[in-house]
Amino acid sequence: MRKSSTVHNIRFYEPKPATICCMSLNQHSQKLAVARMDGSIEIWNVKHSPFIEKTLASNTENYSIDELAWFHDRLFSIGLHGFIIEYDLFKCTILRKSIVTGEAAYCLDIHEGRKQIAVGTEQGYLNIFDIKDDSIMYNKFFDKQEGRILCLKFHSSGSYVASGGLDAIRIWDVETGHALHRMTTGRAEAEKPTIVWCLAFTDNLTVISGDSRGKLTFWDGKVGAQLESYESHKADILSLCISKDESNLYCSGIDPNIHNFVKIQTKGGKEQWIRSMHRKFQDHDVRSLVLNDNKLFSGGSNAYITMSCEQPRKSVQFPPILQNPVITLCKEARVILLRYPKHLEVWTLARCNKLTIKSKPKKIMTLQRLVKNHEKVEVKEGIIFATMSNDSMWIAYGTRLGLRVFQLINVEGEDPTLLRVENIDGTNSIHLNGVFTPDNTQLITACRGENIVVFDISNDCVSVSQRLEGKELTDTITILKVSDDGKYLVAADTASNIVIWKKEKRGSWTYFCKLPTYHCAPVCMDIHPVKENIIISYADNKIIEYSINEREFTKLSKNLPYCLPEGWSSRFYSIRNIFYNVPTDKIVLHDDNSIMVIEAKEANSKKASKKKKLDIGEELYNLKVVKKSRHLIYVGMLSDNEVVAVEVDPMKIQEHLPPVFAMNKFGTK
Repeated sequence: MRKSSTVHNIRFYEPKPATICCMSLNQHSQKLAVARMDGSIEIWNVKHSPFIEKTLASNTENYSIDELAWFHDRLFSIGLHGFIIEYDLFKCTILRKSIVTGEAAYCLDIHEGRKQIAVGTEQGYLNIFDIKDDSIMYNKFFDKQEGRILCLKFHSSGSYVASGGLDAIRIWDVETGHALHRMTTGRAEAEKPTIVWCLAFTDNLTVISGDSRGKLTFWDGKVGAQLESYESHKADILSLCISKDESNLYCSGIDPNIHNFVKIQTKGGKEQWIRSMHRKFQDHDVRSLVLNDNKLFSGGSNAYITMSCEQPRKSVQFPPILQNPVITLCKEARVILLRYPKHLEVWTLARCNKLTIKSKPKKIMTLQRLVKNHEKVEVKEGIIFATMSNDSMWIAYGTRLGLRVFQLINVEGEDPTLLRVENIDGTNSIHLNGVFTPDNTQLITACRGENIVVFDISNDCVSVSQRLEGKELTDTITILKVSDDGKYLVAADTASNIVIWKKEKRGSWTYFCKLPTYHCAPVCMDIHPVKENIIISYADNKIIEYSINEREFTKLSKNLPYCLPEGWSSRFYSIRNIFYNVPTDKIVLHDDNSIMVIEAKEANSKKASKKKKLDIGEELYNLKVVKKSRHLIYVGMLSDNEVVAVEVDPMKIQEHLPPVFAMNKFGTK
């Protein structure tokens, strides 16, 4: 970026944080499913730098998510609606639903060996379902218990299930459906029942429970007796997790301290759990804990996902920001489109010269889609993607119910008018991504995962002109990019397949080439309008540049890895956006908290000798941080000397959070 560039610092993007209800980790694929209070589900890829890989937008059909669980690469959830829901993670929508016995469901667990799902319900029924290749089939329900079932866990053998509710924990025989043991928790107050919120079930039949008294209790599941109990928290324990080798346990809840317990061998040869340490990463409720090797993920009422580890001791917080792209910058019209979970905002940008501001940013309109929920009340539908044409005359966005396209008439001095384009073929399908061409003549969308649909725009008419079958795209398309000259179209999926199409003179797109596949997913990319190079950043922070014409990697790809700072590949934050700054011949990129610039410099003999992979005279590159920030959402070029930076103020997020749990400290609260 030029030193004299004008920077538009946009701080009026204020998304409301949605509480994290529950999380579930797929150990094999390293995918973390995160359910939020608004009914949306985020699929985070945590194999390298954590980032949102896919998003299942909120909808009226699945308004409640109380628990999530993985079976291989299949994701299931339950909620107050009383259904087990399986998701299509390729099309990012609901695949099928199965009703449970006992009304609202609060908990579920899956045993992979037996291919069974256990579900606990409001009326005290524990349901068992069998998982088939293309369905889930009801098997049976156990003896009805008094009171609701709030938590449950399978034993590793699959022969037993432990369940918790009000004042009691039960151990069930899966074959007979009868309770083997009933273990009572006791009460802190005579008239106040104890609620068992969470459970763990170890291989040696030890049941571990966390309850509303703030007590962590260990039970002998063989005889149904209490082994030991710790009053570890000053309020309800809402979540606990245990390591693979069952030697480490973490628990937390309304009292947000995360306590660690470790299992030791006593002199007599007996095993005993003792307190090890505690950490506090946030002030609000912790509702879910997930342990991934040495990394602990926690989430709750403050909507942040916190990742912490002991070796090295470090913690990182990921803010409640939507999956990219969140921002659409219309350079020609100087308009910006802001995407929220359930609505859109259109703003004009400020106009200024070197001395004065000619006009301030102004909100043009708010756009949303209203549908009726299960109570026949109109509510906002979750938005999957949104985009806007370069001249700001066209807006397109997608929801679970399909694609909508609008024409925006915005004349200075008059109120803006929004006209919906009706009767467009193919708009009832689920569209996961979309982009307008720079000349505003085409809308290109990714439909149902692998198909790309091209819509022609002429006057006030929008029609399907071409369907591109992305046979080489094997997973959900998360990136769609058209070069600034409108010559190339690039689509990338989460399996690291990147395909390029070229535009012919008659306006149609033809297959051009496929880039080499990398072992992790791309997170952002850009196309150089002059050199026709494509630059890509991956989840492990690897940056490559590929020459479209030459169909080979450039010198930057070969030399940049040896010029990056130490520890670059192990950074916790992934790159959110990367682009070419053509006037200065630099590459600009940013993550959550900093803007960085990559620029070329000539190698000297001393440096070249240290870089054995580089020859003297070849280009070296320098990466430097030009600005620090907090929650940086987007950085892009508006013109040759204007930069737009969108960030979220952390204090604005804090304003929407519920009160924290008050604890006495030195005689005061």
